[in-house]
Amino acid sequence: MIATIDIPKAGKREIQKEARRSAIIDAALEAFIAQGFIATKLDDVAERAGIGKGTIYLYFDSKENLFEEVVRSNLFPIRDAAETRLVTHTGSAASLLDEHFRNVYLAMNLPRMPSLMQMILSEGMRFPAINRFFYNEIILPSQRMLRTIIQRGIDGGEFRPDAGELFPQLLTSPALLGSIWNLQFRDHAPLDLERYMQSHIAFVLHALRP
Repeated sequence: MIATIDIPKAGKREIQKEARRSAIIDAALEAFIAQGFIATKLDDVAERAGIGKGTIYLYFDSKENLFEEVVRSNLFPIRDAAETRLVTHTGSAASLLDEHFRNVYLAMNLPRMPSLMQMILSEGMRFPAINRFFYNEIILPSQRMLRTIIQRGIDGGEFRPDAGELFPQLLTSPALLGSIWNLQFRDHAPLDLERYMQSHIAFVLHALRP
């Protein structure tokens, strides 16, 4: 008889702790979006989560640490999935770049994501720690992925030899602008993001080809 291994299941206490931690993160995201990082107090987060302020300190030692966890929970899974796809994709560099940008648009327009990005951009000017964390954990990995895709296209003859010299900001900024535009100006001049995305991708691929 083959011996079986009993894998311990998470107990009720652990499940409750994780649920409370998630509730704090969700409440913090709502508070940061509504009030901005600097104006938000942990009392505000506690009130939204329906807990006492002291409970937050059982999970997070500061507002800055809580903000970092908000970013981790909302953006790291997207970043990690993109990095995995970079490794597993077996098609052309052009098709990978197309897929990469489509996923960027999908992620950027998830519920609350444009508001979160707008908050990071505005608050980062006044709170350098936000900028540093976001740059190191999201911007740098995103630029590395983009450069990897472009280099793959150069090596395969799909992209022009000097494509790697293009500023990555030129290639990616339309995705951010599109999301922020609709958040800010939807009532005045809404963007059809599907057509906008297709135009952006076609423009980038045209610019990269020999």
